[in-house]
Amino acid sequence: MKPLVVYYSLTGKTKLVAQVIAEALNATLVEIKETKPRKLGAFVYLFGGLAATINRGSKINPIDVDLKQHETIFIGSPIWNSRPAPAINSFIYKTNFEGRSIIPFFTMGGDNSEKALANITAKIERSQGKVAGSFAITSYRVSDEEIIARAKEAIKNY
Repeated sequence: MKPLVVYYSLTGKTKLVAQVIAEALNATLVEIKETKPRKLGAFVYLFGGLAATINRGSKINPIDVDLKQHETIFIGSPIWNSRPAPAINSFIYKTNFEGRSIIPFFTMGGDNSEKALANITAKIERSQGKVAGSFAITSYRVSDEEIIARAKEAIKNY
C-alpha cells in the first residue's frame, strides 16, 4: 500500500517537508486547507497559538482521499505554542485511524517538539491510530535547501 502524507502549512515550510516525504516514498500527498485561510500578520500566531494551546480545531475543507487505501499516514504540522496547528487537530478529530501507522512530523521555530509529539500522540490514539515514529525539523531562519536536506535525512528512517 502506498503511504499517505497529509499536512497543513501556513508559511510553506511544512509543505516543503511533506513534498520531500511524498517524493522519497512515492506517497500520495494531501494538503489540509482551512475554509477561511489565515493571513500572515501580527495576530496569526497569537490567535492560532491560543487555539492550539486549548486543542481547538479550525474549519477545514474536506479531503478527497480514502484513508483505507493507506496503511501508513504521515501527518505534518507546524508547532504553534508547543502544539499542532488547529487545522491538524480538526483532521485528527474527524478521522478514524484504526489499523493505521501514523508518523507525525513537525516544522518548528524552536528546538523541542516533545510537548507537541505527546499532544498529537494522545489525539491519534483516541482516534484509534498507532504512532510508529516521528521527527521534527527546526525551520526558523533556515534556507529551503537546508530544510529539504534535513527532511531527506529524517525520511531515511522510513
